[in-house]
Amino acid sequence: MPAANHFEKIESYLPLNFSAPQDFLIAFAVVLAFLIVRYFLAVFPFYFFFWMRNSPPTPFSKAQVKMEIKYSIFSSVLFALAGVFMAFLWQKGFTRIYLNFDRYGYAYLLGSIIIVAVIHEFYFYWTHRWMHQPAVFKRVHLVHHLSRDTSPWASFSFHPLEAVILAAFLPLIVILLPLHPVVIIAYMVFMTISAISNHLGVEMLKNRWVLQHFISGTHHSAHHKRMNANYGLYFCFMDRLFRTEHVTREK
Repeated sequence: MPAANHFEKIESYLPLNFSAPQDFLIAFAVVLAFLIVRYFLAVFPFYFFFWMRNSPPTPFSKAQVKMEIKYSIFSSVLFALAGVFMAFLWQKGFTRIYLNFDRYGYAYLLGSIIIVAVIHEFYFYWTHRWMHQPAVFKRVHLVHHLSRDTSPWASFSFHPLEAVILAAFLPLIVILLPLHPVVIIAYMVFMTISAISNHLGVEMLKNRWVLQHFISGTHHSAHHKRMNANYGLYFCFMDRLFRTEHVTREK
């Protein structure tokens, strides 16, 4: 079990010199391989244990799955570039990433993941609504909506420009907000699980309070079908505030 101070050293996270082109490329290759492996390892259990066993029978072709996997791999390339670029910014001192757990207090350390999620909600909601403008939708966001009947394989199936917009959030937030690397890693895990669970088309958690306040499988599935509602990422408050929520949930 590593000591706590192991997580307070930049070398524990960035063992390479990201200013050196060869190190940058090595890091990119490693992160890309990790993201692709993560995609298959994370999606398949959700696909098998939740989607295949619980999803209502719908016409769902192998061509759609292949298309979703293809675009997800393209997205992974851009996500990997964004991740390595964020590491480069950190190493150069352009971010507010900090290493001592108690620098801003443990309450902030624990609460910062919630702060990031709320800021991300605003960012995603408005960029998502922008991508539903007819001209942008046709050229960009349509790729994601080719999966009208959602499956977990569609979780990262995006047009390259949309993938760039989505990937830009973390590099931007670490420039603006003090965050510990452990929080960033935990948040990335949370993002992955949320993206996959929201594309199941069925509910994983059928708790009434959870379904009233958080985006879920059927909530986001309704977005793919209606197009003009349910733009949120994690929470329902933005859709309710701007009257864009359409509730179609399992009871």
